[in-house]
Amino acid sequence: MYVESLTGTLSGVEGIPLPPVLRLHLTPGTVPEWLYGTVGKLDLKLQPGLNDADIDQAGQAGGELVIPGIHGYGTPR
Repeated sequence: MYVESLTGTLSGVEGIPLPPVLRLHLTPGTVPEWLYGTVGKLDLKLQPGLNDADIDQAGQAGGELVIPGIHGYGTPR
């Protein structure tokens, strides 16, 4: 999935709950390229939990996207 932006309140990381005080707004330009490249090379799969999340999806290359609890809509091709 290619995402234009992801916004939400961080509720946990790797299953460890956090107090809901940090609101994130991530776009391709907000993650430093060196960090993005490092995480990719190390094959890390971080699992953050987000509440009240909004996703602007730019595209998807095949497959079916399933996110438990998400209410989404699509535009037919």
